[in-house]
Amino acid sequence: MIKLVILDIDGVMTDGTKAYDDNHDVIFKTYCDRDFTSIKRLKAAGVSVCFLSGDKSINEMMAKKRKVDFYYSRQKEKTLYELLNKYKCAITEAAYIGDDIYDLPVLKKVSYSFCPSNAPEDVKHHCKHVLSSKSGDSVVAEFYDVAVRKNLIERNMLGM
Repeated sequence: MIKLVILDIDGVMTDGTKAYDDNHDVIFKTYCDRDFTSIKRLKAAGVSVCFLSGDKSINEMMAKKRKVDFYYSRQKEKTLYELLNKYKCAITEAAYIGDDIYDLPVLKKVSYSFCPSNAPEDVKHHCKHVLSSKSGDSVVAEFYDVAVRKNLIERNMLGM
């Protein structure tokens, strides 16, 4: 069973597109709202969820407003072990969804590795599950459905 879901943000929750101002600072990104509903469903089912991103811009504030723990790291594998310790979770109970070569160290370690369908071939090769959703288009929502179907988490309808 999955006890912890770690999510990369850019290329998973977003399509990877960023808009920049004249100073080359990121001014906005777009996220798929169905993914936030799925995060709520995961939490309601007793699964811990956190973000692990190499980009603080916009993502950190989004996570704070959505009440999801945010971890910034350029050394994601090292941070993985810190997260496992913090959430009291074995690596065999952790899932990671990533989309880029920078996610490979974590994708190779966790028992449940997922990526969007438009991830690079090198990433797909190292993931146990390649989702049919593309980056920013309900990736977390599809992950939730797959995890329920495979009995890796319990279905939660958020009290409906």
